[in-house]
Amino acid sequence: MIKNYEISSLKNEQIEAGKKLILWGAGDLGELSFVALKQLGIKVDSFCDNNSDKHDTEYLDCPVISPNKLREYDKETIVFISCNYLDVIEKQLIELGFKNIYNCFKILSAADYSNFSQVKYLHPLKIERRIEYYKSLCFKEDYSKNGVLNIKSIDIQITERCSLKCSNCSNLMQYYEKPQNSDLEMLFKNIDRFMDCVDDVYEFRVLGGDPFMNKDIHKVVDKLKVFEKVKKIIIYTNARVIPKNENLECLKHKKVILDVTNYGKASSKHDELLKVLDENNIAYSTVLTTKWQDCGRILPYQNRTREENKKKFSNCCNSDLVSLLHGKLYRCPFSANGTNLKAFPYDKTDIVDLNDQSISNQEIKKQIKNLVYNKEFLTACSYCNGRDYDVPVIKAAEQSSKPIPYKIQSE
Repeated sequence: MIKNYEISSLKNEQIEAGKKLILWGAGDLGELSFVALKQLGIKVDSFCDNNSDKHDTEYLDCPVISPNKLREYDKETIVFISCNYLDVIEKQLIELGFKNIYNCFKILSAADYSNFSQVKYLHPLKIERRIEYYKSLCFKEDYSKNGVLNIKSIDIQITERCSLKCSNCSNLMQYYEKPQNSDLEMLFKNIDRFMDCVDDVYEFRVLGGDPFMNKDIHKVVDKLKVFEKVKKIIIYTNARVIPKNENLECLKHKKVILDVTNYGKASSKHDELLKVLDENNIAYSTVLTTKWQDCGRILPYQNRTREENKKKFSNCCNSDLVSLLHGKLYRCPFSANGTNLKAFPYDKTDIVDLNDQSISNQEIKKQIKNLVYNKEFLTACSYCNGRDYDVPVIKAAEQSSKPIPYKIQSE
């Protein structure tokens, strides 16, 4: 099992006992952990990763090995899990016989990332957010046991409308024939009730579609920024709409960060948008995205076993993206939009209805806890390709000329 540790004793254990140290996860969190250990004077011998595309390559000048290669290592080797899949990797390591298994939270918390040149692959504005997400995973079981309801993030979909028509959008916008903006009066009541029920929310993620397709986005930001519990407001855009007037002014608030996805030619106003953001001192991050995982399709019912769906869910990087859509909370955006589209059978156990005034806030909080802490998989999983390292990669932002047809499963 994952062990507790003190940084000082860890350092002595490696340096004095001569134990090797491996980071399991050759991605952005692996990079942050590598920098943290380097600051502590602790050497990383290699990375391990389940993604076969990374095997026998190098990451940060360290070799990346396969889990099978780990069988050759001494079982006293120190292994830090530097990725989201804590439970999955812990189980793998125990099965391989390793004893010194740790999470990275303490070393990440002790690190100084103010010198951003140390970090090659992660935008500076995303460092704190990335660590906070990892923290929520590390302490999820403790929160559950102690009755604390801490939400790392919640997606608020303020419109189904988008300025692109991506045929493999993971939020399923390509299936909407008549996309609508969210009812703001309902949305604000839902947000108030949600905030009454939770103990802490690190970030609200405002999205669509493209949220700038809703001309009232400034009202949403103004609503969210007043909550002391909320640390960040992240707004996602594909850089095809330039916000103006009130919709530009609201982005200047200290809690707001604009997350700009650059799809190359498809993001036709990317450079113009960044110029406007720079001129107005608005915080943003941007990344060129050329590939997606093939997870944006509603599949015919997949007759998987319970164990297969549990594995699919536990390995999914979207399974903790709590989503609010038209008065209901869901565990992920695929479940939210697929249910809204009636693309699979309605399952009330996968939903918390914030509009239901017949139940108390105490009961709503209980239902949210169950949704966030206890779900092993969703009905939606049987219609989803999943989103983990095994899912094929496809070209990003391929466009469709019209909405994609699908079979309605529920009424």
